[in-house]
Amino acid sequence: MKAEVTVLIPTYNAGVYLREAMDTVFNQTYAGWKIILIDDASTDDSINLVRHYLMDSRVTYIWNERNVGQSKSMNTGLEAVTTPYVVQLDADDWLYPYTLEVLLAEALKQPEHVGLICGNINSLFMDSNGNVMESIIKKNRSFHDKYDFLKSNISQWPRFYRTSALREVGGWPTDDPFEGRYMEDKRVLMRLIEHYHFHWIDVPLYMHRRHEHNQTNLLDIYKEITEWNVRDALKRWGDEFDPVFVIDNGWLKVDYLQPK
Repeated sequence: MKAEVTVLIPTYNAGVYLREAMDTVFNQTYAGWKIILIDDASTDDSINLVRHYLMDSRVTYIWNERNVGQSKSMNTGLEAVTTPYVVQLDADDWLYPYTLEVLLAEALKQPEHVGLICGNINSLFMDSNGNVMESIIKKNRSFHDKYDFLKSNISQWPRFYRTSALREVGGWPTDDPFEGRYMEDKRVLMRLIEHYHFHWIDVPLYMHRRHEHNQTNLLDIYKEITEWNVRDALKRWGDEFDPVFVIDNGWLKVDYLQPK
């Protein structure tokens, strides 16, 4: 079977989570996939735990000599992609067994101006022992335009990109104060929606672990990068609005846009 989808997996000290994430790719109902695993200079034993998978011809392993962060790692992986579609899988998350089959079938129906296919996310809240304490499915939605997406204060899950669209916008931006280390999803989505539409399927397609080591627990950093990203996008889109922010459960969110 000709491969149509590449699963990009950036990883840094993911431990056993990495093996479980890769298990969910190998167990897909759709078999025409490739994996590009980008190891951002891990110092734990996680790569040894997936060594048997690295022997598979469908898996490309890239090792960074130094830790460069998520966006730069993803851009390195993007350079090696040879398939028309690419999806990001974080090393501590899972795909449903049918995820790639559903996403590819939907993507093949879409016109060229659709650059992203997405669905719904199942957030699994874990205790310190790795047990699931709560499971919540969060629904996504469609967007009228780029401003509607900006004001929604949500990301997309999973992020199943048309490879050509992702390359056209330059991949994952690294021009922010943190050089792409944080919130790489919203940064690239803000770029992509300037030129392409997002297509949503009302189906749970991605499982996200919420645990004590999630990068998103760094609320102060995420407040800073959220404001930077919003202001950067608005300036790029014509500088017609000022954002008005609110704090919601510790998160900085756009409340409304004030015309200048």
